[in-house]
Amino acid sequence: MRMDRLFGSRVRAEALGILAGTSKPLSAYHVAKAVGAQPIQVLTILKSLEPGIVSHSVDGWVLSNDLLRQFLRQELSRREALHRSEKDQILIRHGLRPRRRHG
Repeated sequence: MRMDRLFGSRVRAEALGILAGTSKPLSAYHVAKAVGAQPIQVLTILKSLEPGIVSHSVDGWVLSNDLLRQFLRQELSRREALHRSEKDQILIRHGLRPRRRHG
């Protein structure tokens, strides 16, 4: 699934993904650095979201919608598993052993 199409832009999708991946508040600057965007762009996006999606405190921004957090975490896990599988195949092709499976 193309998250940028679902959320309207790459920066919005990745910013929400970053916030979904942590429970501690992050500044717009830290989110921007993580997604490779300008802090003012991320701040504008976070401020424009509907109430109940994200919340802001003196410590920073948090994703406050639990259903959205769960959806984004599942999508991140799915992508990580796909990337891990691709990396493992490359390692095997070069005669190396892939990492051990966790779980």
